Amino acid sequence: MLDILSIEPTTVSRDLRGKYVCIFGPAKAGKTSLAAHFPKSLLCAFEIGYHAIGGIHAVDIDRWATFKLVCRQLKKQEAKDMYDTIIIDTASIAYDLCEKFICANNGVQKINEIPYGQGWGLVQKEFEDTLRDITQLGYGLVIIAHSKQTEEAVGAEEGVIRTVYQPDLPKRCYSVVNKLVDIIGFINVEWNEDGTSERYLITRRTPTIMAGSRFPYLAPKIKLGYQELVDAISDAIEMQEKLDGVKVVDHQEIHEVQNLDFDAIRDRANTLWTELFSTGTEEEKVDLNEKIMLYVEQTLGKPKKLSEITRQEVEGFYLIEQYLEELVHSQEKKNGN
Repeated sequence: MLDILSIEPTTVSRDLRGKYVCIFGPAKAGKTSLAAHFPKSLLCAFEIGYHAIGGIHAVDIDRWATFKLVCRQLKKQEAKDMYDTIIIDTASIAYDLCEKFICANNGVQKINEIPYGQGWGLVQKEFEDTLRDITQLGYGLVIIAHSKQTEEAVGAEEGVIRTVYQPDLPKRCYSVVNKLVDIIGFINVEWNEDGTSERYLITRRTPTIMAGSRFPYLAPKIKLGYQELVDAISDAIEMQEKLDGVKVVDHQEIHEVQNLDFDAIRDRANTLWTELFSTGTEEEKVDLNEKIMLYVEQTLGKPKKLSEITRQEVEGFYLIEQYLEELVHSQEKKNGN
């Protein structure tokens, strides 16, 4: 039974397991190579960009339905034992396939053909729900995007513009990604005078780069590399521990969000019902039944017997089952058990 009085304070872990990162940058800058170094990763290749990378587990995604099948298999314990991190390469193509999926389900060729402008919202919801399901299963998530350059005016100075680098994602797709991830990092290539180059991950927004991080002390510029990113996050967390007093752990257990099992809830509710009505006078039982039926009506919006509750009402049934459990506990306390 849910008990908010027993909740422990949150902790921040030094490792990257269970973290959500968006990496964007120009073509062949090392986005996929960096992502492939995340622990026990599965690369969902919406575009084929891994042929020069050895030793990775990759699945080619040709349509949104294929990705949904992958997500279904991620629920299996065998998959959880094998993988820690899911990589989406690239998000723009994933979102495009999601849009085609919604179009096909609604019998249209273009998303704006769905009446009343509902199509865009359906795509965003499908995309967001699917990514959120992955995180709720306990996996880390790395989302890869290409970069695009836009020109914008600089203040009030007429004719002065600057180039801004940002993820090349549709607006609604970017909104989903931005809300979900802990870090949006841009891979910047800096050229030396001798023709060699250095690559860095930019994690803080600048006037010309759209980036950001939920880690307040993360270095704004990190030499590109998986271990360099791990070390930088570790340093940022150590600073957070020192300055803000947060509790830091080496490894954080990821708590999977459990799906509601209708059959289990029904069986448990029936057991609790039997236990509640196994004692007491007839008058007490009538009062108790009225009390429970009132709660059922308030929860489901209409009067129903427990046997009449449908699978579509599983969330409400879960609340009713928890209420019955509270009544059992109160009854036991009253009887001195």
